[in-house]
Amino acid sequence: MSTGERNAEYWAKRAIYHALGLLPTDWASNIGSHGIRRNVRLNRPEIMANARANLARHRPGATPEQLDAWIEEFLDGVGRIMAEFSVIHRFHREGRLAIEGLDAFRVLAGREPVIAIGLHTGNWETFGPVFQQAGIPLTSFYQPPDDLLEREVAVKTRRRFGVDLLRPDASGVREAMRRLRANRVVMIFPDEARDGRTMGPLFGREPHEAGNLSIAARLSRHTGARFVICHSERLAGARFRLRFGAPFALPERARPDRLADVAFLNAEVEPIVAANIPRWYFLDDSIAPIDQKT
Repeated sequence: MSTGERNAEYWAKRAIYHALGLLPTDWASNIGSHGIRRNVRLNRPEIMANARANLARHRPGATPEQLDAWIEEFLDGVGRIMAEFSVIHRFHREGRLAIEGLDAFRVLAGREPVIAIGLHTGNWETFGPVFQQAGIPLTSFYQPPDDLLEREVAVKTRRRFGVDLLRPDASGVREAMRRLRANRVVMIFPDEARDGRTMGPLFGREPHEAGNLSIAARLSRHTGARFVICHSERLAGARFRLRFGAPFALPERARPDRLADVAFLNAEVEPIVAANIPRWYFLDDSIAPIDQKT
């Protein structure tokens, strides 16, 4: 693609994003669903094939009809998430967020270090406005998308809700430790994919130190932070249930064992992702073994 074509694509997508923001919330979300499902069926059949293979692995014994329905559910969620960036600021006032466990979480925030474990289910961006509304400062790790407009929109949306963004590198980890030691809340997403390969959850693979599960364990060991799992469930259309789980800590060990810590955290995260697998953003990525040097 030439520079001119890339620029034209950028401005066309930017115009669509702003147009969606002028529409009623449900209309915008529905258009996102329709657009992605149509585009993938016409232009990206490999996404559907990969999602089908992973669904068959996660839910053996499923009928072809069930797999078809779950693939539609997956594509529906991906499309809605992308479109909802333009209207997410309305969710609170329109009563679209049912929240569970926030009061208990609020008791911890500011009194002790807390690592909020975010998951890519439902629409995870909904936690930004909830934290802001609750008056809880939030710092979050963030891997910038390659697409320029997606990067601009994501950063703008998160900063709109007061989220401080950290890169998942050595400098970001050091800053996260500093904030945790000041009893701040830091959010990290251990369910992730890099270069088309799922890093976490493990889904039967050996524990490894290459992903965010390991970073989360390291942060906790260095700061004494406890974990709270935060996940969003899409109820219907652009309506959600947000769950703040009970706090938990890494187990005490006679000697450091990062891989055991990774396995422990995975055991907390993986069942939630598995239960919401059709609505998991990385459903179409490979579940290949992880090279420890990755």
